[in-house]
Amino acid sequence: MDDTAETVVSTASASESTAIDTVAFHVESLPQPTVQSVTRKKNNKAQKTKIVDELGEDEPLVDTTTAIPKNSKKTRRLQRQQKKKEAKSSEKVQNFLQLPGELLMEILGHLRPSDVFQLSRLNKATREFIEDYEVSIANDIIEQRYWVLRRCFVLPRLLADVDSRSQAALFHPRREKMIEIHKKPYQHVRPPDNRIFCTCASCMMAWNNLNVALDLSHFQGHLDRREPIPMIPRGTQSDWNPALIEAHANVVEKAVTSPLIYASILEKHLETITGTLLRQTRRPPQPKAPMHRHNKPMLAVSSAMQSPPATMLYGIVEADAAAGDDRFLERPGKESYEFPWHRDNYYNLLAYVPMRKWSKLEQRWMYYAAGAHERDLEWARKWFLPAAPTSSGG
Repeated sequence: MDDTAETVVSTASASESTAIDTVAFHVESLPQPTVQSVTRKKNNKAQKTKIVDELGEDEPLVDTTTAIPKNSKKTRRLQRQQKKKEAKSSEKVQNFLQLPGELLMEILGHLRPSDVFQLSRLNKATREFIEDYEVSIANDIIEQRYWVLRRCFVLPRLLADVDSRSQAALFHPRREKMIEIHKKPYQHVRPPDNRIFCTCASCMMAWNNLNVALDLSHFQGHLDRREPIPMIPRGTQSDWNPALIEAHANVVEKAVTSPLIYASILEKHLETITGTLLRQTRRPPQPKAPMHRHNKPMLAVSSAMQSPPATMLYGIVEADAAAGDDRFLERPGKESYEFPWHRDNYYNLLAYVPMRKWSKLEQRWMYYAAGAHERDLEWARKWFLPAAPTSSGG
């Protein structure tokens, strides 16, 4: 029995020693860590520790994930609606200069010349557009608003537009002596420069009429306030008058080449006519105040009448003045045959509309300014140039 136990114990001891020896063998066969691998691990751990220290624990994390695109019928429908809205907003006119040129010219053609000048000060682009299409814009304005006045106040012609044969007739010594009266300047009109403008009778009258229109417009304030117009004694000269008539002459010179300035002269004269005719209703005279002839009513109006009398010149009413055109001047009225050669004539001047006459037969106004320039040149060539030689047949 004892022998058997010893045998078992010895066998267990032998097995245990064999197992220990086997584990030791496997451990020795494994690769042992070298000094370099241990150092590399320490360095990597130190670098990771350093990066973590530099970033800090409170730094926010950046989300670099992208949203999943929506793909549904509702999403596509909303996207199409958004594109349509953006397209419509881009098509809207942000500036009136983006309108078509024809439409913009049509709009400007319904304005007054003073409105167009004010609009040209808006910016550079607007000014350049108006300057480029000035002729078309001015012609539309004149045709719609000043159909009558443009036939009565024609422009003088430039001497450069006159043929050489007619120029020789205009500068003939005998003709120069005949027109000396026109070289003596009026107090309110500066004579034209014969080196620039044609000096035929029609052009001289056209020059004088345009200057008188500007001068009469200048003194409307005196007439409205019933103040006397400053008069200059005969044979003397003042300081203000030369500068005034020179300024008016400069405007007329520019009007020959600028249709818009010409239209502005017609606008001023139309305002003068309407202001003069309606002065007695707009600014009734005070009792016992001296009145000029143009301030007196043309007909005794009863106190029961609330509107101007129908017999007022051209039958004008406030609606005609508010319209801003000269259509009322086509009605029967007074003819303007006499040129206002002095500022004293302004007091008795109701409406200065020259170069036309009333036809009782046809019951309408006849305008005779058209073709007058050519007739005057033909007359000058006939009287101041030798007749052209005629070839005699053999």
